[in-house]
Amino acid sequence: MKQHKQVALSLERQHLKYVKSYYKTLADINMCLGNIHRSIQPRIDKQKYRYATEYVNQYISYTNVWNIKFVYNLENPEVALLQIFHLDYIFEHEPENRFATERKLLEEQKERFFTVNPYKAEQIQSRKQEMLDYIKNRSEPSASEHEKPEAK
Repeated sequence: MKQHKQVALSLERQHLKYVKSYYKTLADINMCLGNIHRSIQPRIDKQKYRYATEYVNQYISYTNVWNIKFVYNLENPEVALLQIFHLDYIFEHEPENRFATERKLLEEQKERFFTVNPYKAEQIQSRKQEMLDYIKNRSEPSASEHEKPEAK
């Protein structure tokens, strides 16, 4: 019986160590992604990316994608995923020769994230498409803006 307790305690310690490591890794990834955001922020037209930013900010508590704070956000895999999407979107719409260092850092953080991420590839693709659809719907002028008032 004593041996079973020792095994259970050992497994519990291993699990706690894994959980601490997981959240520490996520926090580190989120902080690195946040540093990339802060680095590019003064060098881009943020208005151009307002809908992408608006979408991502819906999922970040008490702050925004340009200034990630709070442990809840830093240890959240969803925040890391959305920061990756946001940076990808920005870099796709900026000239390829801009932000070489930041692009390299983003790729490194993506690799780290995908080694610890809790999402399936289908979930990630679906979530990215949701963001792209949001941006598309927000950026298209509504039909009422194109309609002319009827002449009487």
